[in-house]
Amino acid sequence: MSKAAAQTLRHRDQEVVSEFKRLLLEKSSRFSPSQLARLAGVAFEATFAKTTRENKLANALARGLSVREKMAQEEGGSMSADETASHLGMTKQSVLNMYHAGTLLGWRTEKQGAVRFPVWQFSEHSRLPGLQEVLAKLGEAQILDDWGKLGFFLQTHSILDNRRPLDLLRDKNLQSVLRAVEAYAE
Repeated sequence: MSKAAAQTLRHRDQEVVSEFKRLLLEKSSRFSPSQLARLAGVAFEATFAKTTRENKLANALARGLSVREKMAQEEGGSMSADETASHLGMTKQSVLNMYHAGTLLGWRTEKQGAVRFPVWQFSEHSRLPGLQEVLAKLGEAQILDDWGKLGFFLQTHSILDNRRPLDLLRDKNLQSVLRAVEAYAE
């Protein structure tokens, strides 16, 4: 959590966050972050099993954390802006400019607000062919955040015969992926 985010929490909320952090750090030697996120979701569902609107929302948020962690680790994990710049042979600022322009996929971390870039979007030392066109189409929707865009690439879609857009891009089938974007972004 960023320092600014911690300052906006009330004192009592900060105590709860500190207790969660302590427990997560204690368990981190035995479990990966994705395992801990999944187990947190299970704990939420078990604790708040009573069907109320607030409990449903809490359980959905916990499941979302688990899904995000899984996406962040999928297909080789992620790289920092510095690592991405080195990989692509450009400056860190150029990489961040591409992210802000929507031509490179990434997400901001909760802890430091730094941008992480999924490894799978690269082929050799460049972007996966077709990625820029797909990201432009996804960006037109304006309702998808970074995680929604990541999900598009990593999930199977019935319109793609239950294949992932990422796999079709690797197979150089850009047109099918662009048609799937239209259905996904609606």
